[in-house]
Amino acid sequence: METREQILAVGREMLLADGLRGITTNAIAQRARVSKKTLYQHFPSKDELMEEILVSFMEENLRRWDRILECDDSAMDRILASLRFVSEFMPQIQDRLINQVESVAPQLWATIDGIRMQRLQKLKFLMEDAQQEGFLRADVDPDHWILLLTGVVRSVVTPQVLLRTGIPLIELLGSIRAIYYDGLLTDKGKQYIADKEIS
Repeated sequence: METREQILAVGREMLLADGLRGITTNAIAQRARVSKKTLYQHFPSKDELMEEILVSFMEENLRRWDRILECDDSAMDRILASLRFVSEFMPQIQDRLINQVESVAPQLWATIDGIRMQRLQKLKFLMEDAQQEGFLRADVDPDHWILLLTGVVRSVVTPQVLLRTGIPLIELLGSIRAIYYDGLLTDKGKQYIADKEIS
């Protein structure tokens, strides 16, 4: 493994184990078995190192979502798998990441936001396919749906709101799903999901 990737791998491990607050350049250098001089040759500042660790962590985990979005399953199956992924992945990182970004590295929130917005845009194309298959209502414009959904995600699923309200992220995601997804289902779509849950 190359030195840069070794440093990032150690950083990702520390992020999961200790959260953003637990990451120090000394600890990373020690665990990666490199000198601080070598670390700073690859990452000129702690801020740059933190951003690279965060981006590589998000991208590594979201590759699974990319595989879901791009597989050959039906649009409905990919939407359902996407919802399952989000409900598993987001709570996993809430305490280790979202709740600490504001106090430890607030500038990194823009990076997280950009990464998740890219994936939400991909859902638009799945929605169009599911509409053609008759599972989602045809009277809802996919562009409008994405605009509303991304607006809610950007303004509500933030460190400030989660810390201020104390609402668990999983509950918030459940409400967003109920409002922005369940209401889109046709009778055919509802039956499809009911059949999936039984099997």
